[in-house]
Amino acid sequence: MINCVRIEEIKKLIPPRIRDSHKGTYGRVALLGGAIEYSGAIRLASMALSALKAGAGLSTLAVPRFLVPLISANILEVMLYPIESNDKEIIYDKDNIDGLIKKVDVLTCGMGLGRSDAAHKIIYHIINEFDGKLTLDADAINIVSENIDILNNAKSKILLTPHMMEFKRLFDSFDKKEHSLEDIEKNKLDYAKRFVDKYNVVLLLKGPVTMVISKERGPAYIDRGTPGMATAGSGDVLSGIVTGFLGYIDDIFDASVVSAYINGMAGEYAASEVGEISMLSSDTVRMIPKAIREVMN
Repeated sequence: MINCVRIEEIKKLIPPRIRDSHKGTYGRVALLGGAIEYSGAIRLASMALSALKAGAGLSTLAVPRFLVPLISANILEVMLYPIESNDKEIIYDKDNIDGLIKKVDVLTCGMGLGRSDAAHKIIYHIINEFDGKLTLDADAINIVSENIDILNNAKSKILLTPHMMEFKRLFDSFDKKEHSLEDIEKNKLDYAKRFVDKYNVVLLLKGPVTMVISKERGPAYIDRGTPGMATAGSGDVLSGIVTGFLGYIDDIFDASVVSAYINGMAGEYAASEVGEISMLSSDTVRMIPKAIREVMN
């Protein structure tokens, strides 16, 4: 029997708004992703952040230049940062990527990014050069799993947000051999401990019960959520939420626990309104403010 994080603990981790503050107080954050066949993923992650629902002060959406016309009509509060591209795919331009990482404190990468050669170069460059809070999700995780020891070059503390299959790829790469998904799921705490001890990252392992663990802390278990969240884009919404909270919660572990809890609670509210069968990830986004308000009351 595991003890899961309670709402009273989450409340203590979310700092109250300061009266004498400004937008910079709550973080300059960015999400980087998007490909011609996966443009919806980065849009959905932006939705979680576009109304600054998770609390970040300034947010930037970094997408391939060819996607800017498709996305610009769907955002109001978020700034756009075009990543160099041709008509179909992203291009690695060092100065272009440096321009992004110099303007933000928090960067989340990978949602719908694809795994082209340019995407590999961009993710490796960010890991090597960015010294803020860095979250790797989706395609960024799969890119890292092809060269796992790149994590040893990181200038910043990294948060990884895999589901079980993505974590299997990461662990197989680390351990240099294949492991069964069934064994990893059965013994996920042991596998997770070995991984974070080696690479000193924070790991948010998604599932019916989400686990957050680092070398120094955890595991923390979060059991909020609903089967209705087993739908396209749910992981992208979590990416938006965690990016927002990382803007003003200093500790990456704490921000990860809060994000997983709020994401799950928002999903529960969405399911109660529209039903588990019919709910969409965008329904979870709509319920983020309600979940945060419930925690803070």
